[in-house]
Amino acid sequence: MYENVIYCGAGKFVSHGEWIHPDRTINSYELIFVLDGTVYINEDNIQYQLKKNDMLLLEPTLRHFGYKKSNNTSFFWVHFTGLPKTNSKLKYQTIADTYNLSLLFKQLLHYRSENQTAECLDYLTRLILIEVFSLKRQDTNKIVSEAVAWITANRDIILKVEQVSEHFGYNADYISRLFKANYGKPLKEYIDHVKLNYIKQMLLTSNVSLTDIAYNTGFDDYKYFLKFFKYHEGITPTQFLKSYPKTHVNKK
Repeated sequence: MYENVIYCGAGKFVSHGEWIHPDRTINSYELIFVLDGTVYINEDNIQYQLKKNDMLLLEPTLRHFGYKKSNNTSFFWVHFTGLPKTNSKLKYQTIADTYNLSLLFKQLLHYRSENQTAECLDYLTRLILIEVFSLKRQDTNKIVSEAVAWITANRDIILKVEQVSEHFGYNADYISRLFKANYGKPLKEYIDHVKLNYIKQMLLTSNVSLTDIAYNTGFDDYKYFLKFFKYHEGITPTQFLKSYPKTHVNKK
């Protein structure tokens, strides 16, 4: 489905202060994934207000431009050609679990800076599109669906199984079995999975210190934060950051 997709260019845009998207018409697709701030884009007389974790697909030959100034924004972007028209229907969406997409962009930008082959960059671009456009499995169980949303909303604190079960008024063993049936892992493992992805998302997309990341993800004890990460990931946060250190950053 994506075998004809060809990478054209990619980067991480960062603005310090006011910025507005240039007025232009290009011959390639552009996928924008917002990391911070708000981006105001008009494409073909339709206005989009993109906030953190929002994704927009800009299409070739359609004029697009900023219709309002932004402040202190950042986003990943990739230009490519060859996307089948049937897949362009998902123009705009908010990405619920952003870690995988952020990691793929970091890999793409790292290998771009390493002057990897065009074939390598094509494949990574296709993986980004697969992640963005793949149909997300819908939970058939309402309890699980609501619990997932609540856990995600509270990923900046340390959650326990008992807190989740008490919040929804169900026995801890019962709700854990529901998660096992829907996600292949019990509730405790799912909570840790969401927490770990949130930490890795911050490591990949923010410039704050490790101590600040620990605090912002609910860890009062920095040593426990390091222990938690290494237990689940097998490496330290610093080693994780060193995996894909090179990122092309543009400011215009």
